[in-house]
Amino acid sequence: MVLNKENGDQVDQKRDTAEVEAALARLTNEDSKLGERLINAAVAGAVVARQPADPMLRAEAAAAWNSIKPVISEHLSCQKDIVLPWLESRKNFPPDLILRAREQRTRLCGMVQTIDAFSFITGTDEEVAQAGTALTAFAVCLDDLIDCEERDLFPMIQRSLFGESSGAGA
Repeated sequence: MVLNKENGDQVDQKRDTAEVEAALARLTNEDSKLGERLINAAVAGAVVARQPADPMLRAEAAAAWNSIKPVISEHLSCQKDIVLPWLESRKNFPPDLILRAREQRTRLCGMVQTIDAFSFITGTDEEVAQAGTALTAFAVCLDDLIDCEERDLFPMIQRSLFGESSGAGA
């Protein structure tokens, strides 16, 4: 009975590890897709926040947001549903990295709600200015998050995965 439980735990652990490896690859790919789009979004948001009555600037801000939104939706969901729970289940994973990832995700989700609350095309000038400011802040925050992921979080996840894989074969 105990042997079956141990085998089941190993199967679950291997499945979880494979799921995190796939999520990490997907997040890394999404990070690279977002690079240029973030610059465009930051600029479009800043410009439309200063000149919210200009229909061309509104359209540029809407296009910039629409190019980011589908990617970031998947990115934030993947973090919430796969990566963060896995990190929290690791005994020796640095809690400061988990806390920072969770806080940045929460901040980004709040900015997404602000941007989505208004239409760049049909909103009032005040609403468009607010959404443009949020779009710029979002782009800067997301760029910071990507830097932190690539510099700190992803390498630590890879070390944890590698250590887990090599320990399983010993």
